Amino acid sequence: MSDVKEKIQNEFERVWIEFVNGDKAAFTSIYNSNVDALFSYGMKLNSNKNFVKDCIQDVFLDIYEHRKQISMPRNIKFYLFKALKNNMFRELKKERKKSSLPEDENMSFFTDYNIETKTIDIEVEKHQKELVAKIIKELTPKQQEILYLRFAKGFSYIEISEISDINHNSVRKQVYRAIKKLRKSLTLSGITHLGVLSLLMAIK
Repeated sequence: MSDVKEKIQNEFERVWIEFVNGDKAAFTSIYNSNVDALFSYGMKLNSNKNFVKDCIQDVFLDIYEHRKQISMPRNIKFYLFKALKNNMFRELKKERKKSSLPEDENMSFFTDYNIETKTIDIEVEKHQKELVAKIIKELTPKQQEILYLRFAKGFSYIEISEISDINHNSVRKQVYRAIKKLRKSLTLSGITHLGVLSLLMAIK
């Protein structure tokens, strides 16, 4: 572990211990450091802002009430993302009163990809940006979610497999297939100056 990563991990462990001991400032720090990312992810699973906000509040209330029983997460962002998705799925099942409904019928990942001029050459025309967004939309909801978690949020394949509830080897295959499809679509569309990596780095 590098010195920077070790320093960050030590700081997190200090804050977590203070939080477990009831320090409200530590709890506020954990909340403020993660709430925006959680909201962004939640909105890609469900477009109802109030529903997403309520689910996020429930997640933080739950960890606060059970802080003495929760083991220190190895990655707090991963822990919260997984908790939020599970909570949203659980609440949607309650609302629809169809507990046997497959997950994909409750939540379908969708996203608006922010293709910024700092990532793409400044002279790229508006219609080309729209074409890129269209190419992304042609991926399955699951592929979009996996790419978002991998390239926008930096989760490992194993962490993504736990959040998405699919085998980590399947996650790798989904990433490979998605990138292959993106590369082919970019070539067919004539957007040869934009590499797949640049496109993936533009995911928001």
